[in-house]
Amino acid sequence: MNLNQLKYFYAVCIYGSLSDASEYLYISQPSLSSSIKSLEKEFGVSLFNRRYKGMELTPEGKRLFEMCKDILPRTAQIENIMKDLGNERTKLRLGVPPMIGSIILPYIYRDFCELHPDITLEIVEDGRSSLLDKLSKNYLDMIFLLHNNSLDKEFSLAKVARLEIVCCASKDNEIAKHKSVTPRLLKNTPLVLFENSFFQTEEIKNWFAREKVNPNIILQTKQLSTMLTMISSNVAAGFTFRELTKTNESFIAIPTKDPMYADASLVWKKDSYYFGCMEKFRKYLDDKNPFRIYQADQFNYEVI
Repeated sequence: MNLNQLKYFYAVCIYGSLSDASEYLYISQPSLSSSIKSLEKEFGVSLFNRRYKGMELTPEGKRLFEMCKDILPRTAQIENIMKDLGNERTKLRLGVPPMIGSIILPYIYRDFCELHPDITLEIVEDGRSSLLDKLSKNYLDMIFLLHNNSLDKEFSLAKVARLEIVCCASKDNEIAKHKSVTPRLLKNTPLVLFENSFFQTEEIKNWFAREKVNPNIILQTKQLSTMLTMISSNVAAGFTFRELTKTNESFIAIPTKDPMYADASLVWKKDSYYFGCMEKFRKYLDDKNPFRIYQADQFNYEVI
């Protein structure tokens, strides 16, 4: 057994067929099939039941798949560390919530990549819980995170901005005439929110719950574009950051009566290897924080 054989086996498990896995791995299907058969011969077990429409794991295959989930991320981490020590690790795996991404990613791609053309950015957009899980399992190096409370002790963070959460509506929406909104005012207003794994959705639902108001949520989505389309076409109102409304004239921002804020921080694991590209990214934020473009006051870059 060698590491490549485990990687090939894992890819077939994930993609469910030899053809899809071979396309992902950039190897021929016969070579992939031969690798799987060699594993089965060495172990003396069948790892897959071959079906007409794909590959189905046997009980022995399921056991190996579960062990690979633990082994392969660790080996990838070892490989990345050794490449970094040899100055060959040039990829930064960065996690970003969609609304933060829409605010700062254009500047990061332009400015950071211009400063460090040798570093490749691998961006993952997802909700808070998923990003924290990926960071904890070393699938990501760093993430941007929205929060109002302290994080688990396994994480370090650098606060980079304080963002205001506002209600957004088309100019033709009835609530657009109000200077501020409350849960009771929005009680019957159709709303579009992000899915429950997103930080701002939890904050907004708690805001309604404190006033014992059941919001009229007609859709929850992962896609910022879906949310903005529904708001601008006056199908529903929603919530976003004031910073986003400054570049979008299709809807207006209405603050909550008691202003609602969220801290935006860059987060990484304390006990993980600190790659050189991570240090370069933090220095970039320290020198040229893209959030400052939107905020009149200079936000102190605070490392915790």
